[in-house]
This record gives sequence, C-alpha cells and structure tokens, in this order.
Amino acid sequence: MSNAIILPLTPKQEMVIASDNSGAIGEKEMDAVHVPNTVVAHYACRVAMMDLLAVGGEPHAVVMQNFTDEVAWDAYQLGVRQVMDELDYDAIPITGSTESNFPGLQSGLGLTVIGKRSIGAAPDVLSKHLRFAVIGVPLVGNEVVEHADKIAPLRLFKKLCDMAVVKGVAPVGSKGIAATWQKWTNRTAGHLSCGEDIMKSAGPATCFIIAFEREYTELVESIAGAHYHELIVE
Repeated sequence: MSNAIILPLTPKQEMVIASDNSGAIGEKEMDAVHVPNTVVAHYACRVAMMDLLAVGGEPHAVVMQNFTDEVAWDAYQLGVRQVMDELDYDAIPITGSTESNFPGLQSGLGLTVIGKRSIGAAPDVLSKHLRFAVIGVPLVGNEVVEHADKIAPLRLFKKLCDMAVVKGVAPVGSKGIAATWQKWTNRTAGHLSCGEDIMKSAGPATCFIIAFEREYTELVESIAGAHYHELIVE
C-alpha cells in the first residue's frame, strides 16, 4: 500500500506523486517536538520517498512548501539531500516556496516527490499464500530521535523493494501496522500478531510491512537482520 498518486504520462510511463507534511516539529519555541530542521525535512522526505519507491517509482524532483521561515530553507534542503544520498540518487532538483510575509509561531513543512515509473513496474497483486513481516519498529514523536537505531534503514527498504521474492511493500504511518496491513491486503484478519505493537503509530514510516514468498523466509530474515519482525496472520 502507498499513498502515491499514479497518473498517465506516456504510452509506456506513468507519473508518480507522493507527499508528506510536518507541523509543530522543529526549532521554534512553540513547537510540540523540538528537533533540528534538517531532521524534520529528512523524515518528511523519507516518507514521501518510501511511498514512491513502494509502487516502483523513480524520483525526478522534490517540491518543498516551507511555512517556517526563510532561515529554515537551507536546513530543509540539506535534510532532503541526506535522504537522496542514502538512496544513491544524485542531483535531484529541489524547488518550492517559503512563506516570508507573515511569521508563524510553529514550524511547518510540506514536501512532495515527483517521479515516474514504467507501466510494468506496478507491484504484483498479493497472493494469500505469501508470508508477511514488519521491518523496523513503530515510533512516533521524540521516540524517533531517542531510538533511531530501531528505525528501518532506507537502504534496506530499497533493497527489499528491488528483490524479486518480495511481492509487495507497505510503509506504515500514523494508522499503525494492523490498519496498514488490512487496507493494503483488503483483508480482515481473524488474528494478526507481531512482536511489535500493531496498533501504534509509526510516525514518519519508521517501519514497513513486506509480503514475500514463504520459501525465502531465511534469506529475507538474514538481509533484514535485527529489523525483522514476523507478522503472523491467522
């Protein structure tokens, strides 16, 4: 499952648009969560990129809507560059706008990634015979900074997206693991369980769900390492 929008582009390609936003998180006194602006943009871009990659998209541009102030722009841009560097995407252009007429009491950032994919890049339809796992841990608010080592790495996300044995990837956001799985699979499980809290918000997609071929469980576990958490469907 992804929140990306898919639009026709050419006879062979489709446009992919994914976005995320952040409010009251940053460096202003009235913000609810205090972190550097670079971190704010990093996680906003992370979410949008995960949504785009999950449906087979390739990024081509980033658009930022900066409601914080002009000073924050460079830090936001740096956070975006960090994400692109981690995923080995070079020279992605960044554009956008800053609200500079009226100062706000809290920070605000909207971020959109625009990309494209070939028509055949759409993920497979999920089979009921696949196995599921959660990669990473659901974290929200200050937990994202305090337990950064438990967050699913972007390089791992992209690696699993690119594996033929992985038939689908779903970033988990504020609705939590259970809601994400049910919407993604269009199924209501009699019992869904995991070693992690399946009802908790995963904030900026600190974890994601994968569907993969059962016979490759050992391989997937070895690649994901400590970030692997089995998701049992009964």
